[in-house]
Amino acid sequence: MSYKNTKFLITGGTGSLGKALIKRLTKEGAIISVYSRDEGKQAFLKQDYPNVKTYIGCVRDYERVLEIFSIVKPDYVIHAGALKRIDDGESNESEFTKTNVNGSRNVVKAAIAVGVDKCILVSTDKACLPVNNYGKGKSLAEGIFTSENSKQDETVLASVRYGNVIASRGSAIPLFLDLINQDKTIQVTSTEMTRFFFTLDNAVDTVLYSLEHAWGGEVFIPQISSYTLPSLIDAVGVIAGKTPITTISGLRPGEKLHEDMLEKTELPRTYKVPGINLLQVRPCNIDNDEYQEFPKYDGPHFNSELWVKSDKESLVKLIEEGLKC
Repeated sequence: MSYKNTKFLITGGTGSLGKALIKRLTKEGAIISVYSRDEGKQAFLKQDYPNVKTYIGCVRDYERVLEIFSIVKPDYVIHAGALKRIDDGESNESEFTKTNVNGSRNVVKAAIAVGVDKCILVSTDKACLPVNNYGKGKSLAEGIFTSENSKQDETVLASVRYGNVIASRGSAIPLFLDLINQDKTIQVTSTEMTRFFFTLDNAVDTVLYSLEHAWGGEVFIPQISSYTLPSLIDAVGVIAGKTPITTISGLRPGEKLHEDMLEKTELPRTYKVPGINLLQVRPCNIDNDEYQEFPKYDGPHFNSELWVKSDKESLVKLIEEGLKC
């Protein structure tokens, strides 16, 4: 799919995913605008991408969101703006709700109001069977996108749900690397903990492929591998050329031992997108005849404990690839 002269608006576009999307889309000739709160990050972004138009504002402010959407008149919106730190979400639940839930509703309302072709929510595996306020908010945001899609035919609304992105703003891997290089101790919450991981390039592929194939209301989920926390730290140690020093600290508030990407109740509505390791979870209230004829997914639910890979060589390669993004 060619994006030459296609107008994109990315909320939270100064973050890791936003910058990776801008890098890819710039090469394809897209016209890109960013809506975010941090003017400092916007200034740094424009040093690398002077043609990107930036707008200061918060997704909580519907009047400002609508104003910018009306100015930009985007073809596509990628909603990546969010509060994401799990521990902060546990003690600041109202702020997370205002941004991640109410903000998502504002983006949807504005997208429909100005006639955006497609609007994609960037969600998280923590939205699946959520136990923390960040995950609960993202789960509600997915619900908003699916529900509002069913109420109108002008704008296609869909979500992308994925796990941890190596070397992104919230990734622990750069921190692990720094601690190992400084011979400092890494706090391991549990030796049994598992997490889904892939690279920023993989995340961009997933978002853009989902954008291309979205029919409305669905959630797209990449089929990615998971790893134990100790194997992850060991692989970072291989890259650093040192043996990591670790200590067990226990689970933090809001943390799960294992993450879920696709729950059992979603299995009857899950299909495989051809040509890429991507699943499509369709909404309950839609006739399948309205969708492309994808093959039915007949595998198990996605829990990080069930999909663990133990190949250290492939993990080292994945982390090295991710650190280059």
